[in-house]
Parts: sequence; structure tokens; C-alpha cells
Amino acid sequence: MIDQPAAQGPARPDVRQESLPRAGGLRSRTRNVSPATKAGFGFFIRVFALLSALITLWILATPLMAYPDEPAHTIKAAAVARGQFFPGPGESYGNGIHVQVPSYIANVDSQRCFAFLKEMPAGCAPAIPVGDTYTTIGVTSAGLYNPFYYWFVGLPSLFMSGAPAIFAMRIVSGLMSAAFYAAGFTALSRLRHPKWPMVAAAVATTPMVFFLATGINPNSLEVAASMAAFCGLVSVLENSRQLHLARPGILAVGVSAATLANTRNVSLLWLLCGAIVACLFFRGADIVAIFRNRLLLIVAGLSAIGVALGVIWNFIMLTAPPSAGEAPAGISNAVEGLRPSNAFATMLDRSFDFVNQYIGVAGWLDAPVPQAVLMFWNMLLIALLLLVFLMRPARLQLGFWAAIGMLAVVPALVQAALVTSSGFIWQGRYSLPLFAIAVISAGLALRFRKFHANLISRRVAKILLWATCAAHVYGFVYILRRYVVGIPDFANWLVMFTKPDWQPPLSWEVLTLLFAVALVVAAAQLYRFLYPGLPFFPVPVIRALRWAARRPATAAVGNQASKEPAERQRVE
Repeated sequence: MIDQPAAQGPARPDVRQESLPRAGGLRSRTRNVSPATKAGFGFFIRVFALLSALITLWILATPLMAYPDEPAHTIKAAAVARGQFFPGPGESYGNGIHVQVPSYIANVDSQRCFAFLKEMPAGCAPAIPVGDTYTTIGVTSAGLYNPFYYWFVGLPSLFMSGAPAIFAMRIVSGLMSAAFYAAGFTALSRLRHPKWPMVAAAVATTPMVFFLATGINPNSLEVAASMAAFCGLVSVLENSRQLHLARPGILAVGVSAATLANTRNVSLLWLLCGAIVACLFFRGADIVAIFRNRLLLIVAGLSAIGVALGVIWNFIMLTAPPSAGEAPAGISNAVEGLRPSNAFATMLDRSFDFVNQYIGVAGWLDAPVPQAVLMFWNMLLIALLLLVFLMRPARLQLGFWAAIGMLAVVPALVQAALVTSSGFIWQGRYSLPLFAIAVISAGLALRFRKFHANLISRRVAKILLWATCAAHVYGFVYILRRYVVGIPDFANWLVMFTKPDWQPPLSWEVLTLLFAVALVVAAAQLYRFLYPGLPFFPVPVIRALRWAARRPATAAVGNQASKEPAERQRVE
């Protein structure tokens, strides 16, 4: 369970226990590990397990190739796993790079027959033959991307085939994202006042965050690693005088920085923005103090090697011809003669238009979550904003407002630089790293505000947690509806039960039930973190669960008791 780890120094060892001889004279491997580090690792494992379950259910509920640009990234992953790291000359630059991959991978683009057509269910996609494994030419527009992410994701295609192989590739990608999200939550748990930042991080975990982790695309890893790096740096800065408490944060910063440098070209920009915002929450003395720690310097040095490799790759690929053709209809919005300054101003005008995409627009921008879900998350975001306004002194708000400014300005600058070559290509999911940093920054601004534990506060927390579970489930089943029966202009919920056109693995009913259960478990663990020792479920529910847990054990004991006389009689 996600209990709140104690932010205290290492406990004094029991001298008597340490003096006892160990079997075989072997020393314990965990002897020199501090309780703080053990608590952080245990917290990470529990959060990782919950996030992995939720992301895996989203993966199974999302049809293959229902993720933007997933065909190109799937082909790229299979090619990199087979050693095709660098594009060679004469491989059809401009309309995509030619690679050698199994036939079922090369033809995955046929799976997205429903893209951009919200009334079209996913049943139109042809079956993927498991035996269609002969090597052929596949074309990918992601040929110049850094191979780091793709090598891991493409590994299942080496020993699996057909749809199971692609689902396995998705799950590998999702687990990578879950690990970084869990690292971010773990780093926040090491703060001296972690409750408001943890609440803000939970608010930042929108349905869009789960959907982004479903597909084969480095976008989700980029968001997760940005969140982990930012939270890790905050944890390190707050514990600058006792960095043994911030070892999870140190590792999170080092691994995340190296990972970000090897995902997409723009990823290091999110790392820079996160570092600036984190430093604004602390004093200069705290920033200087962290560079006196040996472990931090070692991790920073190793991370610098990974960052350097990512930068070198980007510079090498700058000299290569373009490998992407025209973007699909509905994604690219090229405008002839538009100046970068006009593009910058237009992006600023559209700042609030991207909020819906931060919350939940699945598919190829053709499957938005219901308005009720959007309204609920907007309410949470506005509530956080109003609470930040009430914080005094105003300096506590500085990092938050810097993050909000970056969320509006930085994407506008990047889009302005690209408008002459690519048109208006920006989507809300590209800004999600900055969105996560901004929302968590609101929690950091509030971290010194008293977190009340009176009856009214606990009731409000329970109402919001149950409402959040309901919003997540509603968004989940609504996106399923889009693929099971389509979303026409009239209601067709009943058709999902009576005549589904497409069914995910395990069926959409089972996936929805499992998703709801996993969400409730996650909500209960978050409540336990915020209010240690207090139950999340009503007393009758707790009693029923305990009775259900005791019943199998009682039945087993009864069965064993009934067998003993029979066995005794047989022996006699």
C-alpha cells in the first residue's frame, strides 16, 4: 500500500543485532542502505504496479494503430530491433525511409481504416496474420529519430508475431512510461511537505496521460521523463542539506535527463524549462549545496554521457535529408506565406484551445472524452489556480507563474520556428511535459499551506477522489464506445451490449470493470497517503471485504478438517 514514507534520517542500527554472526560469513547486501532509501524504493514499486495496471488496461482497450503516427513508429521500432539504426543512402528520403521488417509490421497502416472517422468502429481493420513474418520493405517517417526508445520497444517483435507482438511492444512502451511516472511520484513523496504536490501530480494525471502511454510513440516517454526529472530535481533541492533522503530524486534526475536527450529533438528544451521552474522555488544556497554531494556528481557525470550521445545524434541527423512526407489530413495545417511572427501570435491566441487535449482527446484527434470529463478537470485546474492566488508571500508563486508562462510561450516559439517548413503541426500532446510541470508547480506553491485533516476536509477529499474515479471510468468507456460501435450523432450505448462491431481483448465490459477496480485501489492508496491510518471505504464495505477475505481461508480449513477423519480411517 502507498503509505507515506517517513522523511527522517537513517535509523540507528541495533548493535546487538549487527554483532550476530551471519550464516556462511556473508554480509547483507542491504546493510548500508538507509531506511529512507528502502522506503522510497517500496513506494516506487507500489506506484509503478498501480500505474502499470491502469496503462496496460488502456493499451488493451485501444485498437492497434489508433494512436497518432503509430504505424510509422511501429515500423521504426521493428527495424531498430533488427539492427537498422542508421538510414542508408538511397532509401527513399522525403516520403519515408525504407527498412526491412516482417510483412505484418510493414502493413500495419491498413489497421487505421477508422482514423478521422468517429462514426466508423474499429471492426473495419483486417486481421493480422500471425504467420505473415517474411521480410519485406516497410516505410517509416520516423527514420531519423533517436533509436534508444525504439530498440527497447521493438524487442518483442523478435520472438513474437502478429497482433500479440504489437500489443507486447505497446506494453513495453507503457511500462517504460509507468516507471518514470512512478519515479516522479516517489520523488515528491520525499518532500518535507509532500501532500499538496502529490494532489497536484494526481490532478496532472489526466485521461490523456493514460492514453498517451498506450501507443508506440516516444511522446509518452517524453512526458513521463520530463515529469520525473522535474520532481526529482525539486526533491533534491529541498533536501540539499540532507541528500541521503533524496537519493530517489537524484536517480530520477540522472536517468530522466539521459532519457530525454534520446527521445525527441525538442525534449531537452522541456528539461531546461523544468530545471528553471524548480530552481525558482528555492534559494541560491540550496542550488549551490547540491553540487557538494558525491553521489549527485557521479550521477550527473553518467547522465551527461547520455545527454551528449543524444545531442550528437541530433546534430548528425540535421545533415540528413528529410525523412517525412506530408502529414496526414487533419494533422497538418500548412498556410502559404505565413510569417513566424504571425504564427507566434496565433499560437498565443490558441493557448486555451489546447486545454482539452491536455485532458483527453484520444485517437487521431477524433475521440475526445465527454464534456462532463472536461468540465470536471477544468474545475480541478481552476481550484488549484485559485488556491495559488491565496498563497503568501507572493514569492512562493514565482515558480508556478514561470511554468504557466512557459506553457504559453515556449510552444509558440517552437511552432513559429517550424511554420515555414511544416505549417501548423502543434498538438496539445506536444505541450504535455510543460502542462505537467505547471500543474505540479501549483502543488509546490501550496506545499506550506496546512493540509487539514478535519471531518469536512476528509469528506471533501473522498468526494473528489470518487468523482475522479468516475470521470476516468466515463472517459475510458466513452473512448471504448468510439471504437466498439462508433459515435454517431445519436445515442447508441445499448448497441455496445447487443451488437458490438469490435471487441478488444477480454471484451470491453471486462476491461472497464478491471479499470474501475484499479482506479478505486489507486484512490484508496492516495487517500491513505494524505490521511494515514484513516479508511477510505465506508465501514460496511470494509467489513464486507474482510469477511470475503476470511471466507476462503475458513473454507480451506473446513475442507482440511473434513479430510483428516477420512484419511485416518483409510490408514487404519
